[in-house]
Amino acid sequence: MCSYAESGINLLLMKRLLLFVIMSAAFAYGLLASDSLPFPVSVGGQAAKDGTPFAKIEKPVAADAELSVESKDGMIIVNVHAVNAKNEPVPDSTPAVILLQGKTKTNLDKTMDGKKLAAGNYVMSVVSEGKTASILITIK
Repeated sequence: MCSYAESGINLLLMKRLLLFVIMSAAFAYGLLASDSLPFPVSVGGQAAKDGTPFAKIEKPVAADAELSVESKDGMIIVNVHAVNAKNEPVPDSTPAVILLQGKTKTNLDKTMDGKKLAAGNYVMSVVSEGKTASILITIK
């Protein structure tokens, strides 16, 4: 028979596993999407410029830069995954997750785990309206 503590730990682990699977699927979908920018996104006041396979924020942004998504969707999910110089995901890194519920603006430092993004290159997958915008950003 399980104790309440063991049940709580198992539930927490299951929630984290589910979140990881959802975020990984959203990230993978973002990599495979043919249209890198299905809706307007801006970071730090810069509009993302459409490109292949990723849209891009031209200039580096601060770790607390404002993120704005032009969407009417009530839930916007943002995965921010560290990438190397070839724009490939960094092995064993965990994507940061930002949720926008009932709003279209937030800041990059409002991650679910409360950690600021370190300086470096990232692919940001913004999921809204059943579509994914994939955007390269550099945090200074």
